[in-house]
Amino acid sequence: MTTARDVPEYERDLLTQLTLRWGKRVAVKKDELDLDGHFDAALPDFPEHLVPVLHLPGADRLDREARGRILSAAWISYNAKTAAVEDEIILPACRLMLQDRIPVRRDDIAVDALHQTIIDEHYHILMCHNAVGVTRRRRDLADLRFAPGVWSVVQGRDAVRAGLSGFDRDIVDIAFSLAAETTISGFLSALATAQDIQPMNRITTDLHRRDESGHAVVFRELCGSLYRNLDAAQRRMFREALVTGLAAFRAADLDPWVTVAAQGGLEIGTGELREWAASRPVPARDTGPLRLLLDDLGIDHGLVEMVRR
Repeated sequence: MTTARDVPEYERDLLTQLTLRWGKRVAVKKDELDLDGHFDAALPDFPEHLVPVLHLPGADRLDREARGRILSAAWISYNAKTAAVEDEIILPACRLMLQDRIPVRRDDIAVDALHQTIIDEHYHILMCHNAVGVTRRRRDLADLRFAPGVWSVVQGRDAVRAGLSGFDRDIVDIAFSLAAETTISGFLSALATAQDIQPMNRITTDLHRRDESGHAVVFRELCGSLYRNLDAAQRRMFREALVTGLAAFRAADLDPWVTVAAQGGLEIGTGELREWAASRPVPARDTGPLRLLLDDLGIDHGLVEMVRR
């Protein structure tokens, strides 16, 4: 019987296992999905229970067509946020960790894992773009757009790194990317498992979610190697940025929801949404991968618990 001790060390390495299986497990290596073929015009594009504006006063008076337009707009918004996280938060951090000045693990396997992640993330952006393109065309929402800077996580990252430069700014960017890649699977799971929505939307989200489970391992390994190479002050900055990043990912995106509501003729203000969000429990997010890293680095789980308060 073969034991772990009999297996060469490089084969026991998590990044080695991921990079060797990359061609068989990721969405970019699979056949293109027939998006129009998986589009069912009779089904909603987004789960109603995930749309806060439909729980506000006045929403109960909307007719079916108006509610449908809001759900379609919510799907477009969801993809715009997903693409912004990939493009504004994760991809810049991947490119940072390829630079010699960032003290992360940099053997051939680590470099392979980063380049594979970069390819995956660009493909995820394309998946979002293509799926939303079908929705805009089939639901007559061609003009609905969201700028990358409207999302709470992008705004939070920008606020933390304001006034910073050099390596301090790099630490913040990488900490925010760790918050993204170790919790995004939970963000995607609500749609990936929704059986009562548009098949096209569920399938594309599930393909993305499956890739992200591997990315959580990549970022856990590489950010762990970075953290071990930081001094005490830099480690404190990293932990504080990570907490802020986790909180920003859980924060309500008020302005985009106002725009979504308007597509169905529902006029609301950010104040109404903020009040509603404050009265609701913060959505749960799977922090399992992050907890594994905290254990590995000897950091108390209280770091995660701080975000729940």
